[in-house]
Amino acid sequence: MNPCNRIAGYAKKIRHELRMWGYRRAEDRADRLFRRWMTKLQKNPPEVLIGGNFDFAGGVRGHLLGIQTYSNLKVQFAPEDALLSRIGVYWCHVHFGGQFRSINASGFSAIHSHVYPEFNEWCFFQQQQYGAYWVHTYHNHYYPEFSRGPLEPWMLRINESLLNTARFADVRISVSRWQQQELRELHSIETVYVPNGVDVARCCRGSAERFRKEYSLDQFILYVGRDDPVKNPEEFVQLALRLPEVPCVMIGGGLTPARVFELCGSVPQNLRILGPKSSAVVHDALAAAAVVVVTSKREGLPTLVLEAMVHERPVVVPDERGCSEAVNHGEFGSIYSLGDLDDLENKVRAALAQCVPTVGALQHVKSEYDWSVTAAKLDRIYRREKPAKDSNSEY
Repeated sequence: MNPCNRIAGYAKKIRHELRMWGYRRAEDRADRLFRRWMTKLQKNPPEVLIGGNFDFAGGVRGHLLGIQTYSNLKVQFAPEDALLSRIGVYWCHVHFGGQFRSINASGFSAIHSHVYPEFNEWCFFQQQQYGAYWVHTYHNHYYPEFSRGPLEPWMLRINESLLNTARFADVRISVSRWQQQELRELHSIETVYVPNGVDVARCCRGSAERFRKEYSLDQFILYVGRDDPVKNPEEFVQLALRLPEVPCVMIGGGLTPARVFELCGSVPQNLRILGPKSSAVVHDALAAAAVVVVTSKREGLPTLVLEAMVHERPVVVPDERGCSEAVNHGEFGSIYSLGDLDDLENKVRAALAQCVPTVGALQHVKSEYDWSVTAAKLDRIYRREKPAKDSNSEY
């Protein structure tokens, strides 16, 4: 054998052994930390265990944080943030599918699942094996609009888990009335209605003046949403092209001038793309915007719309069911026909011309969606109390 080939073969083998050593070391560390977390969980159990907590952003993450912040019970995430930060999402998923089953949750007041199949399956196991009290919240399924091609396998797995596993929860929650109706009519799944919560006090800390000063922007149209097919950012870019005299702002993960050019073939001169920002900056932007525009193809119950309503900003949303429900079917915002750019432009121009606070929107959100209201309903469910009304569908 050529000496050079022999040396290259040795080098390849060494690299492989180093990779395997690194993998085994990471596995041992993750196993040790995960077991330590489980021991702590059993020695000092929460009243409510909520999961799966596998993300640090997004609507579901915001929902989990709202429950933990506003519940009067002791609520803990599974996995907790510190563990997720130390071993990462991959190893948390691995261990949830394995040793986490050794936990006995029968002593908890409730276990509360949301999206992730691993946690849904763990809750089903706990219910069947130990009689644990299981609550599940339906947020949104993955529809064809969530992808620019066929749905990904992981999306299909989540859908399957929501429809075929979560249906066995002791209490099943819908975050919107349209979803409650669809689950009943299409899938024979009965749910109670407890909407998404909005942190009204946190919203009200948003400062229009701070945003205007920081970004030198005034009288602008605002879009907030990540680069995601279902959020439909292309439609907002087309709107910006039709309103060259009006500043337009996009905030959201994955949004860059290069990405907008890739999606739309151009970047309008009046469009300013700020990319991902903290929730504090988003609230400042909502407070400062002349009009907030949502172009989503599907929403469960969009908290962004509700937050814009807290700021009493004019809102223009598409005629999809989640957005329509959020603005109370046109009472607190304008509704345009999704995909109809003429209608979108006309509705936005009308909102710009009026540019007055949306009367009653703040009070509506405070009475129906504030986390103090939502968390109280969830606490009644966790305590296994009966619905507040003579109904099996609303607390």
